Amino acid sequence: MRRILILTIVALLFVPVALIAQTTDIDFADLEADIQAFADGVASSLPLNASVGLNWSDAYIGQFPHFGVGLTVGASTIPFDAATPVLEGLGLTDLATNPDLAPLLQFGMPLPAYAAEARIGGFIIPFDVGVKIGIMPPDWSPGDAFPSIAALQNLEMDYMNLGFDVRMPVIEERGLIPEVSIGGGYNYLRANIGLVGILGGDLNIGTFEHPDPNNDQTWTVSMTDPTVNYEWSANVIDLKAQVSKGLLFFRPYAGVGASVGFGRAGSGFESTLEGISEAEIAEINEAAALLGSDEVIPELSGTSFYLSAPMTGGWSFRAFGGVSINLLIVKLDINAMYDFLAGNYGATVGLRVQL
Repeated sequence: MRRILILTIVALLFVPVALIAQTTDIDFADLEADIQAFADGVASSLPLNASVGLNWSDAYIGQFPHFGVGLTVGASTIPFDAATPVLEGLGLTDLATNPDLAPLLQFGMPLPAYAAEARIGGFIIPFDVGVKIGIMPPDWSPGDAFPSIAALQNLEMDYMNLGFDVRMPVIEERGLIPEVSIGGGYNYLRANIGLVGILGGDLNIGTFEHPDPNNDQTWTVSMTDPTVNYEWSANVIDLKAQVSKGLLFFRPYAGVGASVGFGRAGSGFESTLEGISEAEIAEINEAAALLGSDEVIPELSGTSFYLSAPMTGGWSFRAFGGVSINLLIVKLDINAMYDFLAGNYGATVGLRVQL
């Protein structure tokens, strides 16, 4: 299943890595607006991605000793328009308008997701509880797993998807009557995708301004062939209702969900900063921290420059459904999702053992 996740990443990022080779000059003031536009663009997509995992075909698994463990992999889409402002801010207008990317413009960019998951039936009161966890180590590269694939050497990932839910049955499955449940939960999603060598040259931030409006000092900061990072994190509250019915070796199911997410998103660069001292970096970070969470905040270190902005409009109303193939205690689950507000899609495949 890791191979499926890696191939999804390649589908998203292979073309950009292959097409770009240039030196870029950036105007800091313009990039602030681009980062805020990126944060606003992905806000409606992250709740859908955070919901990957724990969408089991059984609307309710029953009370203890019923339980199950498994693994789910999949992807949801992010509108390509969300990334366009940052690409244009980096001077990569050729990529943003490349006709070869027409499928991404129409359907969005696939954002991979995976989770190991477990669910156990409750005690005394009828309910079940699910937990999930999906983690990749910082700066993990799919090229480490597939060293013979040259394109993968340009990619780095950092990913975390954590969550839990509680479901209660409202209709018990009997005869032709399906089972129905309602539930709620919490998800935390954090991800970083790094493109190594995407600029093909040095980065110059022509007018890096002090974040304090009362300080008119500016710097010309340069970085040697930096890695370009897209990063986002979100806390998501989720409510859902589901119906399912067992039919021989199959269990079709369908459901609806409503989610709201709060978090930040942004983009940045990793390389050695030149043209600014460590004391000035500390002063800038101190001033940026005082701006509050509603501002586009620059974060600097000796090896990175990053801008993040709060995400707004993070509501998601989705439909999901699919079918599981049941072979004794082994279940193969195929699921699809659609977000009515943002028009985003998602799909997952899960394999679990369930008693």
